[in-house]
Amino acid sequence: MAFDIDPKVIKRLSEGDQSAFRVVFEHYYPRVYEFIRRIVKSDTISEDIAQDIFVKIWERREMFGVEVQSFGKYIYVMSRNAAINAIRRTGRITPLVEDTVNRSENFSIEDDYYAREKELIIRLTVCQMPEQRRRIFEMSRYMGMDNQTIATTLNLSKKTVENHLTLALKTLRSVLACWIAIFFGGGNL
Repeated sequence: MAFDIDPKVIKRLSEGDQSAFRVVFEHYYPRVYEFIRRIVKSDTISEDIAQDIFVKIWERREMFGVEVQSFGKYIYVMSRNAAINAIRRTGRITPLVEDTVNRSENFSIEDDYYAREKELIIRLTVCQMPEQRRRIFEMSRYMGMDNQTIATTLNLSKKTVENHLTLALKTLRSVLACWIAIFFGGGNL
C-alpha cells in the first residue's frame, strides 16, 4: 500500500482549502524533489519539475475528492513521468529504458506493477550515470560479464571496474531509497 496523507486533508484540498494544500506540499515536496533530483541529476531542473507538479495538483484539486483513490500513488506517478520526460528531453533515454517505460504502463497485478516500477527507476538512473560507469554497470548486470572481462574489454584495471560498480550501486541504493520513501512512505530522506 502506497503511503498516503490523511484522506480528510485530501478532501479539504479538493474543496480548495489552501491550508490543506500547504500540508500536502510540506509533506510530499521534499520527497518528490529528492526523488526527481536523484534521477535527473540537476537541482534546478528538479526544483522546477517538483514545483510544476504541485502547481498541477492545485489546478486539478477537484479530482482528488472523487477520481484519485491513492494520492501517494498519484503523486509518485506524476513525479516518475516528469522525470522520464526530463530525461527524454536530454536525449539520454536508452532503448532499454524506453521499453521499460512502455511495459510499465501495462500491469495486471500489484506485485508486477511494483517490480516494473523498480526496474524502470533502475534503468532511468543507469542511463543518467557517467558514460563509463553506465557501460560498466550494463556489461556487469545486463550482459553478465565478470569484472576481469569488463576490465580487459574496456582496457581498464579490474580495480577501476570495481570502483565504478561500487559507485553505481551506491547511486542505485540512494534512488531506490527515495522511491521507497515516496511510494511506500518508508522513513525520512
